[in-house]
Amino acid sequence: MAARSMEARKTGQQDGVPGGVLRVEPYSAPAFVELMAQAIEAGGPRKGERTRRRVLWATAVELAEASFADLNMDRIARRADVSRAALYQYVGSKEEAVRLVLTDFQSRTLDIPARAMRGGTILETIERTNRYYIDYFARNAVFMERVRELRSVMPELIAEKQRVNRRWAERVIAHVEAHRTEAMPEARLRLRVLALECMIDDVLREIFVINNPDFLGCRENLDLLARELSEIWHGALYRE
Repeated sequence: MAARSMEARKTGQQDGVPGGVLRVEPYSAPAFVELMAQAIEAGGPRKGERTRRRVLWATAVELAEASFADLNMDRIARRADVSRAALYQYVGSKEEAVRLVLTDFQSRTLDIPARAMRGGTILETIERTNRYYIDYFARNAVFMERVRELRSVMPELIAEKQRVNRRWAERVIAHVEAHRTEAMPEARLRLRVLALECMIDDVLREIFVINNPDFLGCRENLDLLARELSEIWHGALYRE
């Protein structure tokens, strides 16, 4: 069995699963600006709320295409197809608009559909969840980086990131406690989960923002990346 496991590791195979192929079909994550556009097209709310959504969508699109320094209210107004005077009815400054957009963006990382996380085993569940998050990060890397760039001038973004991480930690801890046969002290478990959350964000930043050539193979095979990161999570949290 040990020899077989070693050979599987060398070839990228595990338990009959071809290298780089998830055990279960991944569920694709959406682009943030697409979600915002869908909210506008869905209609429903009053005209004022629809216009507000369009303003925030326009801010997100412009922020994806230009740096925060180059962004201004005129660009947002043109993209949203509203007058500059009307724009100020919804946001008082570009800082407020960007803060609202990036806060919304971060909170959406908590909205992974249940079917995107469903797996037959604990490891499959971790793989599917990580694969979705990798896809979400890859499709929205520019917003991940904007949060990082602006955290010194918008401390609210740090607070929101910490809130999201704590919420995720609570979910993971509950899952571990329900499936781990031998209990782990809560403080130790929480530290591991929070450290793993930071680890995966740093790894994905190296791949999708910095374009570190050492991770080139991972960028070309996201299923394999999800598997390897999930093995780390599984080993650190679930194995005795």
